[in-house]
Amino acid sequence: MKYSNLENFTLVVNLLKKKSIKNIVISPGGTNIIITKAVQSDRFFQCYSVVDERSAVYYAIGIYLQTGMPVATICTSAQATRNYIPGLTEAFYKKVPILAITMEKHPRFKYQEYMQAPDQTSLPNDCVKKSFELPFISDINDVYHSIRLVNQAILELTHNGYGPVQLCIPLLDFQLSKVETPFREIKRFDVDFVKNIDFSKKKILIAIGEHRPFSETESDAIDHFCKYTDSVIYTNHLSNFKNDYSLNANLLLATVNDEELKKLKPDILITIGGQTGDYPFYLCFSKNNLICFEHWRICEDGDVVDTYDKLTLIFQGAESDFFSGAKEIESTHCFFDIWQQELAKRKNNITVPFSNVSIAQYLHSRLPKKSIVQFSILNSLRVWNFFRLDPSIECYSNVGAFGIDGGMSTLIGQSVVTNKISIMVIGDLAFFYDMNSLSIRHIRNNLRVLLINNNGGIEFKLRGEERTVVDDYIAAANHNLNAKGWAETCGFKYLCANNIFEFVNSAEEFLSDSMNPVIFEVFVNDQDESKAYLSIIEANQTKTASEIVKFNIIKSVKGIIGKDNFDELKKKIKR
Repeated sequence: MKYSNLENFTLVVNLLKKKSIKNIVISPGGTNIIITKAVQSDRFFQCYSVVDERSAVYYAIGIYLQTGMPVATICTSAQATRNYIPGLTEAFYKKVPILAITMEKHPRFKYQEYMQAPDQTSLPNDCVKKSFELPFISDINDVYHSIRLVNQAILELTHNGYGPVQLCIPLLDFQLSKVETPFREIKRFDVDFVKNIDFSKKKILIAIGEHRPFSETESDAIDHFCKYTDSVIYTNHLSNFKNDYSLNANLLLATVNDEELKKLKPDILITIGGQTGDYPFYLCFSKNNLICFEHWRICEDGDVVDTYDKLTLIFQGAESDFFSGAKEIESTHCFFDIWQQELAKRKNNITVPFSNVSIAQYLHSRLPKKSIVQFSILNSLRVWNFFRLDPSIECYSNVGAFGIDGGMSTLIGQSVVTNKISIMVIGDLAFFYDMNSLSIRHIRNNLRVLLINNNGGIEFKLRGEERTVVDDYIAAANHNLNAKGWAETCGFKYLCANNIFEFVNSAEEFLSDSMNPVIFEVFVNDQDESKAYLSIIEANQTKTASEIVKFNIIKSVKGIIGKDNFDELKKKIKR
């Protein structure tokens, strides 16, 4: 018999029913989709949607206080579990039996600079009575282990006094089925070891992750290295780097086919900086069996961070010392030209419906030079990476722990210590999650918030998913909120637009000098948002729209969970 991690979700749902835990408070997210679909379609459960995890646990406490019955909460990974902490602390001292069902990526992704994978079980001692982490299921022993742990977690809610308990479920593994794993040794050197390396025949791809603006010394060292190695520097907005060898190639990798990808394959991938926040890059250069290369990491800490499962060398020390210390031997290839030629085939100026895409098309070249831009994850960061910004613009996003919360608070902190125009690009869920930040009394008139109100988490409706399934709990749509009242109460100038013509008419006012900070709320239809994204992808591929949707979903999901697990997943969803 074949087993998959889907057994964990079935087991948890069945035991919740056996133990008569029917009230469930759900916060939207991606990693919790499977269990959310299971409980929302089961009439036994009474489900409640609370977007902000900080409120969700308090909401659950309220349900318990009136019913006297244990309550379950469900959240996604990334920062979501952290936002449970205040409410769980109250529940701990109030002795309230709340089963906090949290999600995580496979445990091997912890501390590996993988997107949305912080340690989910490192909660404070006075937050939960105990934390239980289910195993990733691969055989019958893991099934038995999960059965015991889920029962133990639920029993612990009322054992030796009431109190909250965490039950953490790992999501499906990121692996290709039936692929041999090559042996690989990882070594660590000081950066001065680079003096012994001949790069002349090596095709090098340098990926710069999240990074503060580079010093002149750092930029000169990287520039010098690229000139004689013909390296390609892959950047997105968070890299905050630009030279003659850097390419903003996110759209290229989002639409690349296997034959093109073979041309783009490096011999060596060198990574610097933090997380890229770049899913197209990860999907192309992690587990794809077409792509074999060495991964070298340059870092001050020397930690073993194997993000792409191809790490071979760690160079501990300063980035500038590595790049300035390499041998100056001319390259014997034209790797940069190959990337540039493939990138030139991509077009981002196609006609699309009114959406985050069309807004970025119009606004990206009009943003003030030397301004600061903060992107919320995931949709705003992904869409705007399709468009080039002026090199003088600094870009940031909260991709450290990769949660939707805190984007505006972060930008406000930046804006109060600079005179630069500071712009937030944010969706409605992330905005309302962090809306209290608008009342911070230190806010200055250089703050600009571009609020894309597209009716809930567009991440879960981007590829034409059935809205009746995802809107209630997964995407948390139909709250029918707008920012006008709160914005004006907090002293902001409020602008709004419902179509591209209204947007264009107000765009200059949004970016111009103002006596007050400005919020520009743009109301976008979620279906148009999906159409716009798929249109720009389709325009850069050779497949039809329907084939693109099917191809992207099947390729991504099968690549993540394997064919057998994919087939099982389809069966579970249909139920």
